[in-house]
Amino acid sequence: MTPKPSFKFYLTSSALWFTYLVVGFMLVSSFIVYANTTPNSSPSSTQYSEKIDYNAVESGSLFLKSEQGIAHSLVTESDYNVDVNAMMARVVLTQSFINTSTDWVEGIYVFPLTEGAAVDDMEMWIGERFIKAEIQERKQAKKTYEKAKKAGKKASLVEQERPNMFTTSVANIPPGEEIKIKISYLQQVPLLANTFSLRLPLTITPRYIPQEFSEAKLNYEHEQTAKQLKQQTKPIDINQGVGWSVNTFTVPDASRITPFQVPEHLGQQASITVNLNIGLPLAGVNSDYHQINHSASNQTHKISLTNTSVTMNRDFVLNWTIKESARPQAAYFKESKQGYDYGLFMITPPTAPQTSITIAKEMIYIIDTSGSMGGVAIEQAKQALDFAVKQLSPMDKFNIIEFNSTFTTLFNHSKLANSDAVNAGVHWVNNLKANGGTEMVAALKAATGEQSESGYIRQIVFITDGSVGNEAQLFRIIKTNLYDSRLHTVGIGSAPNSHFMERAAELGRGSFSYIGNVGEVQQKMSELFNRIAQPMLTDINISWPSEQVELLPSKIPDLYATEPLIISARWPSGSLLNNTAEMTVSGEINQQLWLQDMPVNNAMQQSGIATWWARQKIKHLTYELYDSNDKVEQQEYINKITNIAIKNRLLSKYTSFVAVEKTPSRKLADILKKRPVPNAMPKGSTQKIPLAQTATNANALFKVGLLMILITALCMLAARTKRQYHQLALENNKQKIKE
Repeated sequence: MTPKPSFKFYLTSSALWFTYLVVGFMLVSSFIVYANTTPNSSPSSTQYSEKIDYNAVESGSLFLKSEQGIAHSLVTESDYNVDVNAMMARVVLTQSFINTSTDWVEGIYVFPLTEGAAVDDMEMWIGERFIKAEIQERKQAKKTYEKAKKAGKKASLVEQERPNMFTTSVANIPPGEEIKIKISYLQQVPLLANTFSLRLPLTITPRYIPQEFSEAKLNYEHEQTAKQLKQQTKPIDINQGVGWSVNTFTVPDASRITPFQVPEHLGQQASITVNLNIGLPLAGVNSDYHQINHSASNQTHKISLTNTSVTMNRDFVLNWTIKESARPQAAYFKESKQGYDYGLFMITPPTAPQTSITIAKEMIYIIDTSGSMGGVAIEQAKQALDFAVKQLSPMDKFNIIEFNSTFTTLFNHSKLANSDAVNAGVHWVNNLKANGGTEMVAALKAATGEQSESGYIRQIVFITDGSVGNEAQLFRIIKTNLYDSRLHTVGIGSAPNSHFMERAAELGRGSFSYIGNVGEVQQKMSELFNRIAQPMLTDINISWPSEQVELLPSKIPDLYATEPLIISARWPSGSLLNNTAEMTVSGEINQQLWLQDMPVNNAMQQSGIATWWARQKIKHLTYELYDSNDKVEQQEYINKITNIAIKNRLLSKYTSFVAVEKTPSRKLADILKKRPVPNAMPKGSTQKIPLAQTATNANALFKVGLLMILITALCMLAARTKRQYHQLALENNKQKIKE
């Protein structure tokens, strides 16, 4: 007699089949996540090779084989032509999209520009023909581009993702042909301590996308943050980008700001030419990180790269110093346009007399030890912090916060900077290593949220590469929690996120610096501490000879030593009837009143001043938009930004440039393939090329899938043993019946 299967047997069988289903789900989910997030990136170099160097490829790449050898299907080259006039630089960036494959392709390139660049023109060149782009509302421009792409027409689209990050899309590039995109923009050339500095960002440090959270597990404080995010964070674009990350609740455009990356030596190439037309005698010209050729004729200087081109794996920085005898105390430029006069003013306040009064400081140092800081960046940061701690006076207090996926503090609370505390800090810093994510929120909250202690000035120095995608969330924390502390940012590495660094310092009423080389640490940190140790120019006010004026910024920030005051202004043409009309700038420095008058009408004419004012107006309205919780008010700000951008032909978060060929080139039967263009990893970085590990649960699904495979194997073994047992029992019963 065959034994009747027990309840335990049915339970085991049910569990086995349930396990099969779970394993299948986990494996399929893991495969889908990896398939959708692993970049199909390719280095943009026109060189052919006999074989693929697989050791150099750290992410998915598409290679094509031809008689010439192995090459990538889409390559790009960038050419920067810069004309500097006084305080402004006009940059013409030409991006060449070269299709070396036999397919029709669409090229998509996410690239950096300097923070707050005023992009005011774009052209698409097809051979000797060019098509001038139109400025359109962003969603409409996207529709125009997609319609042209589907119709087989050559088309290009330039969009803003962040004030320092943009996307160029080029549709229907024929096999073996080239399409050039010329982007023209203005950027300000900052002056600090008698030295002008031009920065051209050439690559992007991979942005960290914070992990999603479950609202059910949030405490009350986090619930309030979640509500603010829902009210204030609005997706930039409903269309999925081509980046390695997926869109998240905290960073709704994550897929658009995470371009593919390749090893630094495989990055695309750039040529750079700079013409300096500043009209002042120079004491010197140098580039921090690249070799240059310099020639001069009268007061015009031409700078070019020593090599024809360079790999785009770090920012290009050009500095020029004005001779002390020719240092300008004030400069004023003007442009008349569309019934208005526009002005750009620069005033350098005097250096405050040294005082014997020493004020005790409470210094809070935040150091980024995330994976993106790996390599030379973490060494620069550690040296900067080591130098900073050793400069403290015994009357100062300090503490150090390091963060990656979590944060830790040196002390439970700030301690006096005696020799024991300083030695403990130096030892702690020297043992730091770069690894993990870039979870800034908790570290920022730990450093802020406190008022200055009586008798102390509270200063926070934030040392980071700023490689995050949730800038808006971090800005809100700084604005809400900083109180009377000052926040200073120090950008570290070959390609720091200038948008985060500059805006964080602006909100923190502080100063920002860049360190791109280990040899600069002592000099740059000394300059920073000298600036913030000297008396500031505070309570700055501007008296204009007429009420009909709009000044930007509307609220003038405090100025640290050697920092100039820069103001954009607009007023109706003819409203200042007096040719000798003057504006008066006043403030307090070291508790003494400071005044300076500047004539308004007698100014040098310069093009681009009106465009720059419009860009500053958009910047101001964007800040107002982020500060608003009212949906109706937010839409009003968006409408204002859109109208100003279209009227002044400016790229913005809500407007884009689009250019379309009139006649189709691609037959609809020919398949169009999408080809994202990668950025090079920053020079010296040891961070692994991201494969969506920071924004999805792909790794978790994969590990759970492996675990479930093991459980399935055990269940299958148990089921097999059970079947063998039943078979043996059945044979025994048959034998007994025969007997």
